[in-house]
Amino acid sequence: MKMIGALLVIAASTTAGWIYSTLLKKRLQLLNALIQCFQWLETEIGYGSAPLGEAFTRISTRLPKEAKALLSGFATELNGPAGLTADEAWEKSLTQNREGLALKAEDWALLIDFGRTLGTTDREHQVSAIRQTLARLKHQASAAEEEYKKNERLYRYLGIAAGTIVVLIFY
Repeated sequence: MKMIGALLVIAASTTAGWIYSTLLKKRLQLLNALIQCFQWLETEIGYGSAPLGEAFTRISTRLPKEAKALLSGFATELNGPAGLTADEAWEKSLTQNREGLALKAEDWALLIDFGRTLGTTDREHQVSAIRQTLARLKHQASAAEEEYKKNERLYRYLGIAAGTIVVLIFY
């Protein structure tokens, strides 16, 4: 019976380590998807002169599930019957998708800051705000990549080691 308990403790801690390392990878993938999204958005608004709702709807069809939910949620809120401004629709979309996205507080702050510029200025200023956000996202992605490379194996091994230590202490 003790052996089964020990194996369960080790398995649980190992799983926790793998889950945490997977969250690092998901954050990196999501940031890269958002970078791609903002590059497309710059093109849609800057060269295509598309309205925000239409641009976000078109872009959301090309993105992975997590980023797609964020953008399509914005487009739905913006075009919805509530008559929300672009900033309000962006905030609402961020709030609705906050639990499902593996982002850190600084990533959320960056996205919130971007929302404040949505729909409040002319096309050139919108493109400028998109470029600034894109540069900040690239910086966040490079930091996330470094963190992922540095800590992925650490968290996996730490999970195994923590479970083993707990078993040795209580066995």
